[in-house]
Amino acid sequence: MIHSTVMPGTVRKLAQAAERKGVKVIDAPVSGGEAGARERQLCYMVGGEKKTFERVRPVLSASAPHIFHLGELGSGATAKMIIQVVVCINMLGAYEAELLSGKCGLDFKAFQEVLRVSSGQSFVAEHWLERFKRPEDPLPIRRRRAEVFIESLVPALRLARDLDIALPGTSLAQELFHRVMGAEESGDKSA
Repeated sequence: MIHSTVMPGTVRKLAQAAERKGVKVIDAPVSGGEAGARERQLCYMVGGEKKTFERVRPVLSASAPHIFHLGELGSGATAKMIIQVVVCINMLGAYEAELLSGKCGLDFKAFQEVLRVSSGQSFVAEHWLERFKRPEDPLPIRRRRAEVFIESLVPALRLARDLDIALPGTSLAQELFHRVMGAEESGDKSA
């Protein structure tokens, strides 16, 4: 099982190489992060042969109540790329809501309650401070977290380029991620 956020073509190449050795491969990227793993609340997006998927389902069920077979090999990787786009753009929105709230004197934690029951609701906004940004973490940890999210967008941007489509929101989120995560040097507003 390939759990990494990689290009669908990479999954297919690995599967071809493994097939020559009699090994079946599926792509099963995961969503839910560290907290989801701890709580056994992950989500798997799986691509590959249905028969192989059914054989590994019990293994996936040990850590995830949400398991989706999305089609041929590479489908899981494609789904994960798209999820990263949505999550990272939501993170940019949560950051900007927090920034505006603070500048206007609005308690962001109180405002999160409004977001939770309004059309602005999102899992990211709801859990922004304690699960995503985590401003209490030391700067090196926040920087590393920012780098992980920046890297997670590379496959989607590469795929968009290959498909000759623009993803300006994704590009902007990637460009601003150090700032969004509170991981830039004090005074450095170029990130």
